[in-house]
Amino acid sequence: MTTIHDRLPEPDVDVVPSVRRWGTLMLGASAVGIVSGSITVMDKIALLKDPTAGSFCDISSTVGCSPVLLAWQSSVLGPPNALLGVIMFAVLATAGAVVATGGRLVAGFHNAMLGLSVFFALFLTWYMYEVAYSVGSLCPFCTVCAAAVLTTMVGANRLVAAHGSGAVQRGAAGLAAGKWDVLIALGWGAIIAAMLFAGIWL
Repeated sequence: MTTIHDRLPEPDVDVVPSVRRWGTLMLGASAVGIVSGSITVMDKIALLKDPTAGSFCDISSTVGCSPVLLAWQSSVLGPPNALLGVIMFAVLATAGAVVATGGRLVAGFHNAMLGLSVFFALFLTWYMYEVAYSVGSLCPFCTVCAAAVLTTMVGANRLVAAHGSGAVQRGAAGLAAGKWDVLIALGWGAIIAAMLFAGIWL
């Protein structure tokens, strides 16, 4: 009798170590995002209690968390953006942990993680645009979160390339083969950095 295990393809011995490394990368980047986001959430709560107190990361008129966290853009969906970020990073960290420890997620879940990280990156890009051109102050912890989510996006793409399905898997594999996913993440980060520099300091 054919079992479910019999119908699953055996993992490629050359692919498994690589996939575990990308899972570890996702886990590590997500952990950084969770810590940074949690600090931001606590800072926002303190500012809401006493807006005049200021934030511990207020360094200058152009580098500081207070103007950013008190702006409406920091809670555009209702809850603080940082809190939503912590939740998303927790989901990505769980997926990364499963893969890093040798587990294997279903193909659809890999695809969902890639979609989540791309959505998260797009949202943060909009947020950084608002920070640069409307708020005019750089939040250090927000930039850390942006770097972390771009890193998870690369990791998620590699997981989809190895264990995804359908057209999404083929597209991810094509990006991974030429390391285009890494180049896209680096270019994306450079665009955000240039946007922040132009909006805040120029």
